[in-house]
Amino acid sequence: MDIIAINENGFLDKIKGKNPLFTCVISSIETTTYIPISGVHRDVIKYTPAADVELVFCGKSLSLKTPPIDATGSPSPATITRACVELKNIKNLHIDAGAFVKPKIPFIEVDEKPTGKIEEGKAMDNSKELFEKAYLLGKNLNADMLIVGESVPGGTTTALGVLIGLGYDAEGKVSSGSIENPHELKIKVVREGLKKAKINENSSVFDVLNAVGDKMMPVAAGLAISFAEENKAVILAGGTQMSAVLAVIKEIDKDILNKNLIAIGTTEFVLNDKKGDLKGIIEQIGDIPILASKFYFEDAKIEGLRNYCKGSVKEGVGAGGIAVYCIANNLNPIKIREFIENKFDEWYKKP
Repeated sequence: MDIIAINENGFLDKIKGKNPLFTCVISSIETTTYIPISGVHRDVIKYTPAADVELVFCGKSLSLKTPPIDATGSPSPATITRACVELKNIKNLHIDAGAFVKPKIPFIEVDEKPTGKIEEGKAMDNSKELFEKAYLLGKNLNADMLIVGESVPGGTTTALGVLIGLGYDAEGKVSSGSIENPHELKIKVVREGLKKAKINENSSVFDVLNAVGDKMMPVAAGLAISFAEENKAVILAGGTQMSAVLAVIKEIDKDILNKNLIAIGTTEFVLNDKKGDLKGIIEQIGDIPILASKFYFEDAKIEGLRNYCKGSVKEGVGAGGIAVYCIANNLNPIKIREFIENKFDEWYKKP
């Protein structure tokens, strides 16, 4: 089976034959510019979200000379997403929720200013407004279903903060885009932020988001709820970052999760991550479908793709969730790998 399914509950049948819209919500976090909570190199961290969605939308990165690539030579997961978009002709429209560098493609802006300083408990002051904007935006998007991804360097730290702030056992359970997962640093940063913001059991979900979340989260939650209300399936395309979005959705509208229209779509690399525990987090939230796409990167010609199997990158830019949709709709995942292999030299400009 090319999709690993936990608590599938018939969700895959709801996305077969459907016309999807893929959107990637991008944001930047001020804290990442001086505390190394992200695996993305400081030289390119400000440009990464823009370069990711540029690749997905038009087939090449415009804000960087090449698509993002990590220290192990592993290409951005946006390469997976681009393969899916092209192979299945998926419509995609992207949303800026405060990226440092704005993408050089058409996009929808819900907030210009980046997420703030997590360790000071000052991530934002407008999470409720962002949720409401995104909810209304969702009502005006025309598609049978929604696949929503993210590109937020440092986003597993904000995910940790929101999960802890909402009362979940999440320490040591969020993933990382790098092989080495700095759990202790992430915990220190978010514990400081929660303390300074005076978050307690009486704090609202928006209080928690304002303190230690990132601006992608209320936007993704608003989009998801707006589609699910219309009885349209939603794939939260990502790993532990999307588990935090799921927790936010539960706080805002607990009943919406009972409709079995919202699922987590991720990669095998996140689900099998021994330094994270996506399944353990989701089980605390509810009986939510977790669907993970397989890619067979262990057989890849390119070392950077094989390194995904060793813990590099793992997920991002909606890669796992959009692949789940494609595989459920009869795309062989080996075709995704072959697409990336065939485009690799062109993207990364090797002679």
